[in-house]
Amino acid sequence: MARLLIGSSLRRVVERWPFVHHCIWAVEAAVFAVFLGVCWCLPLSWAQAFASRLMSRVGPRQNKHRHVLRNLRIAFPDRTDAEREALGRVLWGNVGKVFAEYAHLYRIRRAVARRVEVHGAEQLQALARDDRAAILVTPHLGNWEIIGCVAHAASLSLSVVYTPLQNPYLDRIISWCRRAHSSGLLARDDSVRPLISEIVARRCVGFVMDQRVDTGSPVPLFGVDKLTTLVPARLALRHGVDLVPMRTERLAGGRFRLTICPPIVPADPGASREEQALQMTRRVNQLFEAWIRERPEDWFCTNRLWPKDAEPAAAAGTLAERSPGPA
Repeated sequence: MARLLIGSSLRRVVERWPFVHHCIWAVEAAVFAVFLGVCWCLPLSWAQAFASRLMSRVGPRQNKHRHVLRNLRIAFPDRTDAEREALGRVLWGNVGKVFAEYAHLYRIRRAVARRVEVHGAEQLQALARDDRAAILVTPHLGNWEIIGCVAHAASLSLSVVYTPLQNPYLDRIISWCRRAHSSGLLARDDSVRPLISEIVARRCVGFVMDQRVDTGSPVPLFGVDKLTTLVPARLALRHGVDLVPMRTERLAGGRFRLTICPPIVPADPGASREEQALQMTRRVNQLFEAWIRERPEDWFCTNRLWPKDAEPAAAAGTLAERSPGPA
């Protein structure tokens, strides 16, 4: 996020001087803390509107906007450049809403019955009642932090896998905000052993798994292979626990909807465990794709998702049709 404060030319100078880099990080964290303070003073719906307007103007001016447009070009090749540019501004507005909602997580958790409409709540209640572990997966759609608030209300033990921010001061602020829903935090780059320990202790583990993972396997999303983690499916298969997809949607008036889907199972139970993990992950990506198509404006996609040389599926198909066959 430091890139929101410094240009690309200054960044090259800053990276040579760690002290200056830490100063930039401190300034960035201070600005974000002030932003959270302003949002905390406003009603949730007002904070969402304020942050959305701010980020829809600031976001498209940042370098990361090119990732947003490229992701949209691959996901929605049928839209014009102007339509994707307009959608990109709306997506940045959603980024602002997510940031603003960090200031209200504690209030959302306290009023979760009024703020969050839950579909499939009986699944969470069964997990909590039976003291069972499960793997919960969701995309960066709407606000995924709401899952922690609902889990807390259901007395469900939950630990969330997250990617620490490069800015350590900002990372502490976000972690402090997440304390509102009392979910444990597991750094993504740590070994798989802590994840196994959580499952053995009958705690649920949550993954936000629509990002590119360079050590992952190619799994289609919008018809184009994306390096995707198979860890959630592998853990579910190895320990015999459910792999449960979840979807969050933002509603009017500072309210949300959480939909808890039936567990994902392998298409071919007789296949090898690795193939079953691939089958389950493909199904998860299919769900994510359908959800994003329904609510593209709520997609948080500011990082590059596909390989640099990836082309939209429709374009790739057209190229294949035009290419001459073997002699």
